Amino acid sequence: MNPMGTVGKMKDGWRSYVYSLIVFLAVSLPTPASGQKQLRIGVPLGFPSFSYQDESEVQGYSVDILDILCEGLSTEPRYLVGRHADLLRALKDGDLELVIGVVMDENQRQQFNYMEILIYVKRYLFVHHPSEKTNQKVNMGVNSVVIRGQPYVAPGIADRGGNFIQARSTKEALMMVNSGQAQEFVDYSDQLATYLIGKHGLQNVRQAGVQMGRFPFTMIIAKDNVPLSSGLSKALGQAIKNGQLGQVREKWLGKSYASYLWQRFAPLFILFAAMIAVIVLLFFTWHIALKRKVTQITSRLRVSEERYRQLIESSPDMVFLINKKGWIRLANHSASERLLIPQDQLLLSKLQALVVYRDAAKFNTFLKQLFSHRMASLETKLTNFSGREINVEFVAARLRSSSEEERLVCCFARDLTKRKLMERELIASERLATIGKMAGGVAHEVNNPIGIILAHAEDLISGELDDTEAIDSLKAIRRNALRAGNITRALLDQASSDDLEKVEVDVAVVLEECLYFLKPRLKKISVIRELEIEKHWIRGDENQLQQVFINLLLNAIESMAGEGTLRVSVAEGQVETDRCHRIRIEDSGKGIPAEYRPHIFDPFFTRGKTQGVGLGLFVAERILKNHGGKIAAENSVLGGTEMNVDLPVNPERINGNAPADC
Repeated sequence: MNPMGTVGKMKDGWRSYVYSLIVFLAVSLPTPASGQKQLRIGVPLGFPSFSYQDESEVQGYSVDILDILCEGLSTEPRYLVGRHADLLRALKDGDLELVIGVVMDENQRQQFNYMEILIYVKRYLFVHHPSEKTNQKVNMGVNSVVIRGQPYVAPGIADRGGNFIQARSTKEALMMVNSGQAQEFVDYSDQLATYLIGKHGLQNVRQAGVQMGRFPFTMIIAKDNVPLSSGLSKALGQAIKNGQLGQVREKWLGKSYASYLWQRFAPLFILFAAMIAVIVLLFFTWHIALKRKVTQITSRLRVSEERYRQLIESSPDMVFLINKKGWIRLANHSASERLLIPQDQLLLSKLQALVVYRDAAKFNTFLKQLFSHRMASLETKLTNFSGREINVEFVAARLRSSSEEERLVCCFARDLTKRKLMERELIASERLATIGKMAGGVAHEVNNPIGIILAHAEDLISGELDDTEAIDSLKAIRRNALRAGNITRALLDQASSDDLEKVEVDVAVVLEECLYFLKPRLKKISVIRELEIEKHWIRGDENQLQQVFINLLLNAIESMAGEGTLRVSVAEGQVETDRCHRIRIEDSGKGIPAEYRPHIFDPFFTRGKTQGVGLGLFVAERILKNHGGKIAAENSVLGGTEMNVDLPVNPERINGNAPADC
């Protein structure tokens, strides 16, 4: 336990009594004769250089400030000294009009009016530094010593968790540091401390440094003394305006905070200013160079933008820039010209509104796939406001990067009207060629019923038949006439060039009909059928599908030179995630060489002039594509070629069979 602290505690009661007596005597003293009104001001002592008593006269920064304010109030100050609690009690009882330099707690702040002036002051640190001549042991249990009643020092040390003891005066505090009872002493005045160190020969005390701190100079007024509060506020404002507060501060506390910072950090300030000047110079130089570079790049970008704009505007294909909802953000001249819609109207439209109504769902699927997979394609029809339809093929991709707030995609739409017309003509011409290939066998098939009809007609004309035989001959004539009519009707259906009309079709039935048409060509060929009726349903055009299968069957017959094995099968399968029907047409012929296989679906590809003009497989592929199907060629286990045709399952007829791999 620190002895000085113990002594201080033992004498607190006596000291309180003495201070109370001083305040009482000071207040009770008769007022000096003066023409001016006096302002009774309570001042705590022991806080140089803010307030201290020298030869019974109160001096310090606080006193000079109050002298200036009292001059502005046209009153004479009368300073009364005492302890903090006694001064606040006297103010509350009306014995004082003003108290300065007292630190209040939150409860006391509610009881009084107060004014604060925040000032920056130097705090001087004095530490224990033993000289070589002395060997004193330092009390390591105590860190700091403070003057009792000195505000804003002891609470700060306590908040930092440090141990401290209290002294009654600056002299006593310095002696504690000199003797080693405390490690350090913080004071607001270096002049008094330096004077005392020299006067009393305190060789173990050294000034360790200076710190800047913010200190509130407080003036406390009674709650009901509104005129004094107003007068002090006005006088304080005038003193600040006249610069009198700054002069008092320099007198007692040294130069201003700014001057202190300048003296201490002037080299750093100069270095920092030089660095800023260099940076500004470099920035200015860089800015000029950058400005030139930006001008060059801007010029290049302008040329590049104009070039790409001309490229888009000059494109023969329609170009659309659309967002996720389908709104058109850009359309080129070709789009406006082919759709007969002005560009400003196109920019106010959705691309869905230009797609024919029957393909609306398909276009929405295309748009979702485009934004999820970055690329997509679609074949559909566009229409303008007058109802004119255009066959188009969309090829679109999402923009890789864009400064726009919304994600955009670029759609290229190619007009397929002429190509569709050419395809229809090719399909029609190939259909006629296919019919020509069938002519020999069909003629034999028609001649058989006609011969039977002629024979029975001659028997009837001869008159040698009885009634029963005559009736049987007439029935035979009718039956064979119907047979010939069915064959003729099938040929006419094949020659028809009507537009694609999809209906529900059984693939197995279509294959059976094709084999029936080609029956005369299959006399020396062993046909293996793996066909189940009423099971494999699709949606398609029966005539065009017959054209595809007859073409494939004729190719197989020709590759076998009329003799061999032909296998025709259909089964359920799966392409990626979609269910399908796979049709296999296999032969034991000579097959397709590997170097020819990648080109068999090219138009006009043929291995010889005697084998047609090379449009059969090309047309077959186009027909299957219009049906959502695919075709491919492989080697067959029979020794020849295997043609695989995949057609999507009719969703209305999906059965529960497990699909095989397509």
